[in-house]
Amino acid sequence: MLVKDESWKAKAAAKRLSTIAKIPKEWLLDKEDLAKASKQRDLTGPFIEQYLSAEEVEIVRQNSVSIVNNIRGGKYSALEVARAFCKTAAISHQINNCLHEIFFDQALKRAQELDDHFVATGATSGPLHGLPISLKDQFHVRGHDTTMGYVGWINTYEGSDDPRLVHKVNSQIVLELVSLGAVLYCKTSLPQTLLLGETVNNIIGTSLNPINRNLSCGGSSGAYELRIEIPGETTYASSVGFLGTSLDALHLLMSTVLSTQPWLRDPYVVNIPWRQHITDATLLRAASDGSSTGVKPLKLGIYWTDGVVTPHPPIARGLHMVVDAVKKAGHKVVEWRPPSQTTAKRVHLAFLKADGAHDIHRQLDLSGEPLIPQLQKTFELKDPISLLEYQALTIEGKAYEAAYSDYWNTTAEECCN
Repeated sequence: MLVKDESWKAKAAAKRLSTIAKIPKEWLLDKEDLAKASKQRDLTGPFIEQYLSAEEVEIVRQNSVSIVNNIRGGKYSALEVARAFCKTAAISHQINNCLHEIFFDQALKRAQELDDHFVATGATSGPLHGLPISLKDQFHVRGHDTTMGYVGWINTYEGSDDPRLVHKVNSQIVLELVSLGAVLYCKTSLPQTLLLGETVNNIIGTSLNPINRNLSCGGSSGAYELRIEIPGETTYASSVGFLGTSLDALHLLMSTVLSTQPWLRDPYVVNIPWRQHITDATLLRAASDGSSTGVKPLKLGIYWTDGVVTPHPPIARGLHMVVDAVKKAGHKVVEWRPPSQTTAKRVHLAFLKADGAHDIHRQLDLSGEPLIPQLQKTFELKDPISLLEYQALTIEGKAYEAAYSDYWNTTAEECCN
C-alpha cells in the first residue's frame, strides 16, 4: 500500500499514461525519434514538420483567418484541418510535454459534423466554423478533467467527487466558442496554482520553450473561469484572454465572442460590444506599410522598465529597434511613466496571499502533493491577514487605480505632431 506522501505520484503517473494512451498509434513516435528530440534545441519548423504531410504543414502554417476562409471556400474540410492540428499537438506533447487533456476523437467527430452541415446546407455553422482551438487546463470541457495544475483535482470537479459535477460542466467560454463553430481538441499545461511565470506542476512536470529548450516557455496567472476563488480575485478580477499567431486572429476571436453578448450570462463581463468603428478609425491612421497617412499619427507608449523587472539586453535592444522604426514611419512615441509598479505589485501580491495560502494548501492536501519548489516560499502557510488589513489594502489599491487613471488621461494632452 502506498503511503500518503507517495500516492500523489502514482495518481500523476496514471494521468500521464492515460493522456499518452489517447494518442492514435499511427501518431506515436518511436524511441529513436524521442531521443533525437531530447537533444534538439529548436523543436519548431523543420523538426516537427518532418512528421507531417505536405498538406498538414500547409494547414498548420496558416493563421486563423486563412483557415476559416479556406474552410468556407471549400479548399479544406473541417476534418482535414482538425486532423492536422490534432496530429501536430500529439507530436508536440511527445517531444515537449505540453498537454494535460487530449480529446482528438471528440474533435474529429465534431469536425465531421461541421462538414456534414456545410454539405447539406451550403452554409457554415458560425464565424469560427472548423477553427481548431486549444484551451488552458483551467476551463471545463464536459467529459474531461480540469486540474488547474493540482493532482488532487484529477478525476474530480475542482476537488469534489460530486457525480452531478464531475465531467458534467462546460465553462461559459467553451459554450460560446462551440456555438460559433470552433473545434476544441486539447487542453494545455499550466503552472500549479497558475501563479507562476513558468509552466511547472506535479502532474506532468515542466514544459519548455519549443523554440529554445534551454529556456522556459513562460507561465500565466490566467483567467479564473473556475468557481474556486483565489483571495484577491474578487477585488482585482482576472479575465479570459486569447493567444494567436496574428493580430487578425485576435480580432476574429474577440469580435466573434463579444457578438454572443457574454454579459447576458456572466455578470462579471462588462457590457461593451466590439466597436469596429474604433478599429477602422485607428487603422486609417497608418498605411499598409505602417507609415503615417498624415491624418493623425499613431501615438504609442514605450515602457523601458517597470522598476521591478528590467528587460534583458536583447529585449531592450529589440524595443529600441521598434521605437526607431515607429518614429521613422512618422508616428509619435512617448515614454510611459505611470505610478510606481512596485506599489501595484505589493498590493496585488498581498491580496493573493491574504488568506495565508490556506486555500492553495487545501487543494494540495487533496492529494498530499507538495508545492513546487518555485512557489514554496511565496505560498508558505501562514495566518490570514485581518479584515482591517484587507480593508486598508483595498483603499490603497483604489487610490493607486485613481492615480493610474489620472496619469493615463494626462497623456491625451500631449501633442501628436
